[in-house]
Amino acid sequence: MKSVFMLYHTHHLPDGEDDDKLLGVYSTRELAEKKINEKYRTLPGFNAPDGEFIISECEIDRDSWTEGFITQKTD
Repeated sequence: MKSVFMLYHTHHLPDGEDDDKLLGVYSTRELAEKKINEKYRTLPGFNAPDGEFIISECEIDRDSWTEGFITQKTD
């Protein structure tokens, strides 16, 4: 199994919504963690207490969402 590690930042907004940003794709979890600590934690917005960093491992050449999805209407 070959994987990549996708680094995201999620900013939790006051209205309950989230603003997600894909920051980069890395070959190892350690490299993604290094980027958080050496680069992103010091930048405006990324260092705010109402956000978080997420590292997601994704297997290469593997399908996702294989059963589709349903959109629910909200009022």
